Amino acid sequence: MDNLKIEAEKEAQVILNYFKAQDYISAEVKAKKLIKKFPNFQAVYNLLGLCLQSQKKFLEAIKYYKIAIQNNPNFFVAINNLGLTYHNMGDLKNAQSYYERAIEINPKFTHPISNLGNIKKELNNFEEAIKHYKLALSIDDKLYIVHHNLGMAYQALGKFEESKKYFESALKINPKFTRADRSLSMSLEYNINNPHLKSMENKIKDQSLNNFQKIELYFGLGKAYEDIKNYKKSFENYKLGNKIKRDATKYQINDDVILFENIKSSFSNINFQNLDNIGNKSNKMIFILGMPRSGTTMVEQIVANHKNVYGAGELKDLTEIIRENFLVNDKIRFPEKFNIKDQAFFNNMGTKYIENLDRYNANKNYITDKAPLNFRWIGLIKLILPKSKIIHCTRDPKDICLSLFKNIFEGQLNFSYNLEEVGEYHKLYQNLMEFWKQLLPDFIYDISYEKLVENQEFESRKLLDFCNLDWDKNCLTFYKNKRGIITASFAQARKPIYKNSVKSWQKYENELLPLFKILEK
Repeated sequence: MDNLKIEAEKEAQVILNYFKAQDYISAEVKAKKLIKKFPNFQAVYNLLGLCLQSQKKFLEAIKYYKIAIQNNPNFFVAINNLGLTYHNMGDLKNAQSYYERAIEINPKFTHPISNLGNIKKELNNFEEAIKHYKLALSIDDKLYIVHHNLGMAYQALGKFEESKKYFESALKINPKFTRADRSLSMSLEYNINNPHLKSMENKIKDQSLNNFQKIELYFGLGKAYEDIKNYKKSFENYKLGNKIKRDATKYQINDDVILFENIKSSFSNINFQNLDNIGNKSNKMIFILGMPRSGTTMVEQIVANHKNVYGAGELKDLTEIIRENFLVNDKIRFPEKFNIKDQAFFNNMGTKYIENLDRYNANKNYITDKAPLNFRWIGLIKLILPKSKIIHCTRDPKDICLSLFKNIFEGQLNFSYNLEEVGEYHKLYQNLMEFWKQLLPDFIYDISYEKLVENQEFESRKLLDFCNLDWDKNCLTFYKNKRGIITASFAQARKPIYKNSVKSWQKYENELLPLFKILEK
């Protein structure tokens, strides 16, 4: 029996090596073979779950984690991983339950403690997130990722001195954790003698860095050189970071061309004037959308500082609902013709969206969702939540595209890492917005970034009026709002309105010529 155990553990180590090398498919195949050979070897069920989870095969991963736990109810590692899988699926309720169960079994197990902090952060409860991160660090103060996450929580709250401290501590523990370099750069105002600038310059010369480490450093250096007004060197670093990032993606702009055409053809035949019985009739949602970097964060801050509004930030709920109902071969495709008579179909989507908001315990009359790319789904919003308000943020396309090029984003913004592609995407966006405005002229309120910074009170009053909100002078001091902000605009949203970002593209005019050619076509 001992020999069999030794053999099983040797084969498991081989699988683990494949996993660490990110060859998840080979690891999965070998793990399934090992289970057939040693069906009572519980550790391999957890390992197989990890392989599947890493491939986003979440339902299959859940199956194997549950087998591992069924055979060993105190298998706290598998219980935490099961929670993480639900977390990755957006099921925060189940995720939290399994994290808490893992902690109950092993109170010193830091992973679920930190993971609970991540959930609290996602729910905009940054103070609770901080408590969990600090608890994890009290058990093991060498967890550099937790130091970084703690810094991010303080950064979201506008507590930049605290955030710097934890980013720096993450780098002391692991100098090659360059994500902390990038995060630190966003909390600093650089001068030529700043030691962190010199540190990043030295670090980028390290030949052992992988591409992802280089990306973080290049974007950090781009920010640093922009601060000291060396725009040529700033752009050089942004360009290098974007090149590596773009090469690592499988993005094809033609996929968005097809998606946008599909959207227009699917919704163009709908008569929106005769749909009184369609959708959930809740009026609590205020959608703030447009191109990313168009001022959506500032507009949300203004609206969310109203006494009757809860600012929920960039929610994923609508995209997840769309994926559940319209995902075909891993791509979102709407039917050629909607069955408008199927009222329950649209009602259920709207009701699910509204019910998901209960996790915030907002106790406010209105809630904002400022996921910018929701501009793609305006027609569907009208079908499932017809009494919602749509605020469309506009800004100089040159400023938008440049700002996108200067930032690293999670998720769906892979078009932003190439100047020509970001220009092409902006044109697709403009075309789609014109389509929506013709189709739903009274449903969409345009607010110009430039007009807002020029005449804040006048534009803010009009904005609140559109939302059926009475005037609240606190909206003028939006920067005092204590809510957490985790978008790229976290720093700007903590300041009174300023005009420095208007025509910021002029600093990089020569470097942006390829973009201008696309925008002017």
